[in-house]
Amino acid sequence: MRLRNNHAFTLIELIVVIAMISIMLAFSLPRLDVSFFSDNERKLSSWILINVKALKDKSVREQTLFVLNIDLDNNQMWPSSGLVAEAIEETDETVETPKENVYKLPSGYRLTDVEFINEDKTTSGIAEIHFYRKGYSDKALIHIEDDDNLHYSYLIEPFLPHVKIIDEYIEF
Repeated sequence: MRLRNNHAFTLIELIVVIAMISIMLAFSLPRLDVSFFSDNERKLSSWILINVKALKDKSVREQTLFVLNIDLDNNQMWPSSGLVAEAIEETDETVETPKENVYKLPSGYRLTDVEFINEDKTTSGIAEIHFYRKGYSDKALIHIEDDDNLHYSYLIEPFLPHVKIIDEYIEF
């Protein structure tokens, strides 16, 4: 009597195993970070997102007013303590706010305007977005344009910690 000893796999068995491995890999591998944003746009967006959240948190934690200064003429932004802003309001003087941690927009990007709800747009000079002790901020839109005439709007909501990024020019 002869025993049959097959040590090979059939074609169907191989196809099933390869298909199962492919399905498991498709679900287990992390999704590739394919982004339509350029590196400079990502840096710009990250700076705005991180600083808005940090200013909201810091204003509550330290119980003081903070300001995000946006210099539309020089394409710069910087956070500052609201103690300077409060002193200016009390004395009604025009005082230059100290520029610490100034962020200059990457080349190819420019600030077009800052819009506050129920107010006119600020198209030149320095616009100030206030972050208050109670954890809210001014509702504002920061508009940025790149060299390809693409517009980006950054919506800062008063009671939300995050910023909404819209890939077009929107208004209130």
